Amino acid sequence: MTKADFFPNFRRLARMLIIAAGIAVFAVSPVAASKQNTDWRIKIKSAAVVNSSRVTLGDIAEFYGDLPEQTKADLSRVELWNAPGKKRKPVRVNRNKLRVILQHYLGDLIRNCIIPSTLTMQTGGKVMSQEELQRAVVKVLTPYAEAMNGDYKFRDFKLPPHLFFKDSMDSLRVQIPRALEPGNNSFKMMVVSVDGRVLRQLAGTVFVDQWVPVPCPVRPINRKEVITPDLITWKSKNMAHMGSNIWDGKGGPWRVKVPVGTGQPILLSSIEPAPVIARGDKVTLMFRSKHLKLTVPVESLEDGGIGQTVTVRNLQSKRKVIATVVDGQTVQVK
Repeated sequence: MTKADFFPNFRRLARMLIIAAGIAVFAVSPVAASKQNTDWRIKIKSAAVVNSSRVTLGDIAEFYGDLPEQTKADLSRVELWNAPGKKRKPVRVNRNKLRVILQHYLGDLIRNCIIPSTLTMQTGGKVMSQEELQRAVVKVLTPYAEAMNGDYKFRDFKLPPHLFFKDSMDSLRVQIPRALEPGNNSFKMMVVSVDGRVLRQLAGTVFVDQWVPVPCPVRPINRKEVITPDLITWKSKNMAHMGSNIWDGKGGPWRVKVPVGTGQPILLSSIEPAPVIARGDKVTLMFRSKHLKLTVPVESLEDGGIGQTVTVRNLQSKRKVIATVVDGQTVQVK
């Protein structure tokens, strides 16, 4: 940007005087003028696209509040500096330089300007703000989140502050590399040309909260206590902080391996199959092969639940073997 870009010619100066006068018609008294000063703002964008050889205020600003449409139009036409070359990379202007330029062209109106730390500009193409990128990502993620059980919420997005497209026909494609799950998730954002070519890739992340009902004790459950329906209530918990170790309330019967407090989620690591065979029980040992089936009476030497292995002793030979619990009366070896 050259020094010549910053100084207006006589015609632009005259236009600014007219704009200032147009705004001043609202101020019939000092009090009214002060009030008018708080009723509108010029917000400078953090990223903007220019489509002509000169950057205008309308290219880089948004107008808010009680300003007449004609005044907005006049302000929008104010030329500021030469636009960057069409094939150049986006150009950055820091807040201090922006303030100097805007002060020069707008004078006291600078008090109504909201100026970002940096303005990035590109000639031609288009730009998506961080808010627009987030909406695009949410649109893609929502069907996956709705397929999950319970309620969900997206938060803590990590996205670029803006994304420039060199061609206005380019589009954004969002891709999830794996199934959406509670907690932190990564995704890809791709700039795609009109003929389907991937021109650029960026990474982003989002945190997904998922609340689902999980079984929790209505009172403390002690070690080796069998879990019965009357001991359980269902409470909504955020699975993003639970991991995959939560008991789903199915299967069993179960007993507690470590004490679980009132209202705490019951973890898979905290339970084990409740024993259907106790130490000292007399049960039947069944041996099954392709051509043979034998049964002998045995004594269980330890507690065991269905599917667990226990040591049993043959009541006749006194020989010990390890068998799998089938039910409360039967164990099996193969």
